[in-house]
Formats: sequence, C-alpha cells, structure tokens
Amino acid sequence: MGTGERGRGGCHRRISGCVCVCGSPCPVCPRLANVSLTSCASPSTIFFFFPSPAPALPSPATSTLPCLPHPFPPGGDTSLPSHPMPRVPSHPKPSPDWQATRELRDTSLEQAAERGRFSQEARAWEQSLEQARRELAQARAELQRAWREGNSSLLELGRQEAELARVSIALAGAERELQDVQGRLNTSESTVSLLRSCTAVDCCPSGWLLYRGKCLFVSSEKKTWDDSRAECERKYSQLLITKSWSRWTVPTFLKNADTVYWIGLQKTSFPWYDYGWLEEGEPDSDGITDAWFWVDGSLYDRPWQSKLNGSCAVISRGNIKPAPCEAEDDLHLWICEKAAGPSGPFM
Repeated sequence: MGTGERGRGGCHRRISGCVCVCGSPCPVCPRLANVSLTSCASPSTIFFFFPSPAPALPSPATSTLPCLPHPFPPGGDTSLPSHPMPRVPSHPKPSPDWQATRELRDTSLEQAAERGRFSQEARAWEQSLEQARRELAQARAELQRAWREGNSSLLELGRQEAELARVSIALAGAERELQDVQGRLNTSESTVSLLRSCTAVDCCPSGWLLYRGKCLFVSSEKKTWDDSRAECERKYSQLLITKSWSRWTVPTFLKNADTVYWIGLQKTSFPWYDYGWLEEGEPDSDGITDAWFWVDGSLYDRPWQSKLNGSCAVISRGNIKPAPCEAEDDLHLWICEKAAGPSGPFM
C-alpha cells in the first residue's frame, strides 16, 4: 500500500508503522468522515475506531480513546494500499449575510415574544385601572349621598334646636306665671283660712277694723311720719301698705274723705345701678339716686310724675301722693296694719 489505502471497513492511513482510521473526510466511506485519527498501541496491529453518531469526538491531538484492533493476515503485508485517498470536498462556510439574517430573525422572534408579554401585562393593568375607576366612582357617589344626608340632618337639627329654644323660653315664662299664680293662690288660701278661723270679735284687737284680711288701726291724732311709724311698731304692726289694693278695693272711708293719712311708703337713696329703671333723677357724684320703697323693703313700681314735693307718702281720697316729712310740723293722721287672726303680736 502507498501513503493511504482503502482497508476493510473504511479509509486507512499508515502512520508510524500503524494503520488507523482516517480522521479526515472520506469520499469512499462517508460514514467514517468524522472518525478521528489516534496513535496505535502496536506496530503490527491495524486499529479501527467507529464513534457513535451522537457525540462529537475530541480532536486527534487530545484524544485518549483506544483504537479498535484489526489484525493483518499471518505473514501478510502490513502495508496499506498504495493508491492515494481521494479528497473529500469541504462544505462551504455560511456567508456573513446569512448569519446576519438568522440573527435578525432570532432577534425579531424574541422581540415579538416580548411584545406579546408586554401586551398581556398592559391589558391586565388596564383592567385593574378600569376596576379602580369604577370603585372610585362608586365611593364618590356614596360620599355625595352621605354629604347630602348629613346636610339634611344638620338643617333638621338646627330647626329642632330653634324650636327647642322657643319652647324653652315659653316654658320659662309659663313657669314664672305659674309661680306667681301659685303665690297668689297660697296667699288667698292663707287669708281665707285665717278669716274662717276667727270671728268678728277676736279676729282683730279692740279698736281695729277688719278689712280684706287685714286689721287696720286709724289714728285720731296727728304725728310726723317717723313718729307714726314708731307708734305702729309699738302696736306690733306697720304703717299701711296698699300695694295689693286697686282703686276699687280701697276702703270707702279712704276714698270719700278729704282726710290725709300717712302710709308706709318713703323715698330712699340707693346706688343707681340697683334700680336704674326707676331713677327719680340723675345720680350724684357718688352714683347715688332716689327711689320709693315700702316699709317692708319692697319697691314701689308705680312712681308718680311729681318728684320734688316730698320724701314720704300719704293717701287721700284713695290716691297716693308724695308729701314733705322732714320738718317737725309735717303732721298727719296715720294708719297701721297687721294680719287678721287671733289676737297676738304682729309678725
């Protein structure tokens, strides 16, 4: 055999006294085109190595796989055929344009897949956003409804508070009237009870007149206002107070006679801010002004127009008038009063 011969089972080449499988493409035996060339274990043995189709074998320089032994006939020639091995045409390498086209196609496929994924995510976000819009619209509608109901409740509460204030004012007025009426009723009941308990003989002391629940003492001598007041107190009584009488209830002897009697009414100085609505004149430098008071301390709430003609009061023909009482010669008759009942001290 020459440099390369065709042996049994494929293309062969003699190297260093060994015949091994050819690692270059073989036109005669295409299935051995990818068989690698390795060194031989013995110079008298021909080795063939047929790799499995799936994995690619290592390069000849680094392969450690053993050659398959193929013994020559005994006493035979160990040389390979001398005719040269035909060249196997090499496959053309892919052109750069084809590689660029393939890379562009792969990139386009990846971008299409990426766009599809982005589209799915965008649709999911749009659905979530639409759901959020619907929930927001519903919440806004609920808020507006609650606001309207709150305003309506607030207006109704305001009306109820105004009505309550009006009713409270009316109730307070009614309570005051009730207390006033109750006080008058209690006084009337007390007077009636007192009158029923006494007789004409023992209701008033000797020399006193019974009139409308009061015992009256009419003097027969004249005194000053201060002396008349002191005389009534010695009789356990006080100067007459007519604030509960009207013009129709004044005793006849006081309406029809021209006689003048002292009564228990006197002008008194007081701080103007206590009874400013009943001022008799402008307050002085100390803020003091005058008003009329009964001897029991109650205020006379019907002052007359004449303000300068006296500091004490008299009654004549049923009318109350002011009269001077500072001088020792300001003398008049006087009337004392006390409650009707069994004879006893005035309380």
